[in-house]
Amino acid sequence: MSLPVDWFLLPSLLAATEDAGGIMSFLQSTWVWIQVALGIGLVIFVHELGHFLAAKTFGVKCEKFYVGFDVPISIGPIKFPRTLGKFTYGETEYGIGILPLGGYVKMLGQDDDPRKAEEEAKRIRQSGGAADEAEKLDPRSYPAKPVWQRMIIISAGVVMNVITGVLFAAFAFFNGVGYTPAIVGGVTPGGPAWQAGIQPGGRVVSVSSLEDDNQLHFSEMQMKIMEAGLESSETAVPVRLQYADDTRNYDLVPAASPIEPDRKMIGIQSATGDTLLKELPAMPNSVAADVVTDADAGAQVIGFNGQSLDSDSIMPITPLLTFIHTSPSKPLDLKLKRNDGSTASLSVPPQKEKDFGLQFGVGPIQALISDGPAEKAGMKVGDQIVAINDNRDLDAYQLVLSDVQYDEPVKITVSRGEGDSAEEVELSIQPQQVQQTVTPVSAFGEMMAVDSLGFAYAPSVKIAEVVGQSTDGEETEQPNKNTKQLFAGDEIREIRVKFKSSKDREAIENELSDVAMEALTTGWDIGPNKPLSNLVDTVQLLPVGTEIMVTAVRPPNGTVVEQTLTVRESDRYWYDRGLNFAPVESIQKADSLAMALSLGVREGKRRMADVGRFLGMLVRGKVKAKFVGGPIRIAQMASHQAEKGLSAQLMFLTMLSMNLAILNFLPIPALDGGHMVFLTAELIRGKRVDEAMEMRLTFVGVLALLALMIFVFTNDILNLL
Repeated sequence: MSLPVDWFLLPSLLAATEDAGGIMSFLQSTWVWIQVALGIGLVIFVHELGHFLAAKTFGVKCEKFYVGFDVPISIGPIKFPRTLGKFTYGETEYGIGILPLGGYVKMLGQDDDPRKAEEEAKRIRQSGGAADEAEKLDPRSYPAKPVWQRMIIISAGVVMNVITGVLFAAFAFFNGVGYTPAIVGGVTPGGPAWQAGIQPGGRVVSVSSLEDDNQLHFSEMQMKIMEAGLESSETAVPVRLQYADDTRNYDLVPAASPIEPDRKMIGIQSATGDTLLKELPAMPNSVAADVVTDADAGAQVIGFNGQSLDSDSIMPITPLLTFIHTSPSKPLDLKLKRNDGSTASLSVPPQKEKDFGLQFGVGPIQALISDGPAEKAGMKVGDQIVAINDNRDLDAYQLVLSDVQYDEPVKITVSRGEGDSAEEVELSIQPQQVQQTVTPVSAFGEMMAVDSLGFAYAPSVKIAEVVGQSTDGEETEQPNKNTKQLFAGDEIREIRVKFKSSKDREAIENELSDVAMEALTTGWDIGPNKPLSNLVDTVQLLPVGTEIMVTAVRPPNGTVVEQTLTVRESDRYWYDRGLNFAPVESIQKADSLAMALSLGVREGKRRMADVGRFLGMLVRGKVKAKFVGGPIRIAQMASHQAEKGLSAQLMFLTMLSMNLAILNFLPIPALDGGHMVFLTAELIRGKRVDEAMEMRLTFVGVLALLALMIFVFTNDILNLL
């Protein structure tokens, strides 16, 4: 009997299908789900085929061979058929059961349903015969066979899953497996990799217990980091990077994701390619959208501002991204090579920052680059910046929206300590040359970093300044704090966007998730899941003139203040101009059948090790229930992989095969592993385990499996909501 419950699931693997429109979309979705059903059915089929072939080899009569369970199902007066189809060939009935949760081979004298065990035992006993119990059994029944033969029959399903899992992966590698390489495209501001001073352009060749692999997949790296973080939140994970001929080793302690604390990460982001996206080369309402045409979609950037990009570099676009993020006020001239082979030049002006009349405070220093400029100058985590070059009118975005200057040191005054013991300390920090390939604000919005100075801080929800707006859009004076208007010192709690027209809404609707759009229109509550920085990023997509209702709380009495403001262009420039670049993708393809098999074996071993470690952590309480998935989640993952093509689906089937192999060999009565426990005891004792005891334990095992199925189904449904 097989029970395909997949325990090792990552939420980041779930994705929606692309809407192709009309009948073609329906046909495409239908074909994807047909592929999903065939793929999962194939894994179950080969498992049961192993039992079937082994049983036939030793002369055991097989009465049924089913993928799915042919159980009676009824809802009120409605009764569903037990099968989706069946036929009889020889002495065996073959079919597809109505309940797609596994499969089984019904052998004479063997039934995993405890209610039928006694009846089955009577059915195979022959009248008369000698005193020896074995001679009283039907010679073609499963219990009549020697223990070693029964062990082979029971273990054959698992063996088949392991073999076919390896073959699935081998065929995928022979065909070519598309993957995102584990190249350091950038580091998350303030994260562990950022603090360690890891630079873009390195190739991760080893992480945790993985052996060196110069074609390591980014997803494999993520999985190992997540495993290590779940195992221990305090233990550093060894990471080895290759920069040309230079190998660098780091020990990084994974940090919790601000949005999903149970997910651990080290803050390495995947590499960015040097071609514009085909589907959306420029973001709406950006300066790039004004100059990028349809002919530029998918074009390769070969130079900028008179400088050519090094196509032999591991990430050629590094200098361009650094220029965009460190020189927001300077013009950008791009040279493109289009898909038709022609070249084109584009002039992308600076992108004006959009705001809605509020500037926000600077939070305390939260992270420093190890041995970076700020740390060398004496800055400490917890320091509060109060002045930059003697300017005390600060806001959180002041530094990250300024062009980086490297020629002179920056004078920063910080407040250190609390209450009466607090003191101001002046620091002189010499900026360092940086390769800033990602935006200075974390994608999760919890921190912003000044890489050239080597420190990171969080934006404060406390309003630093309010620039009032009259009905004609002209700036007005700061409102009086006794009015119901927003005032410096108020703490922002929520915003709601009111689009001026459906056209304005539709312009960004496709670029934001449904969750983000709902938050914008019904209430964006500032907090860990919807941080302030993500809100400010989203505002850059809104058309000028969009109305925003702001709700804030005024200390110390907690007075609620509401005011409607409008999106406007400020006098500063944003650190992004709206250009969308495609991620780096690679193909790992075996040069020979021998290499394909070698890679297949390695993939199988890795997936089996993953399941083993995950189960170990689950038993020790290191894994929360939300990471345990069942058939619904398996189907979701399978559909996502099927959309990517044959090789991706085969790699998924390898993972599923190894899951099924290990899970079915767990020592739970009614599963293959439980049968092996009984057989091992019989081999040692020289006689069968008491049938009544075996029946009771099997009944307990069946109840446990039913409880597990109810749990994973419930968990899947809750994760869908």
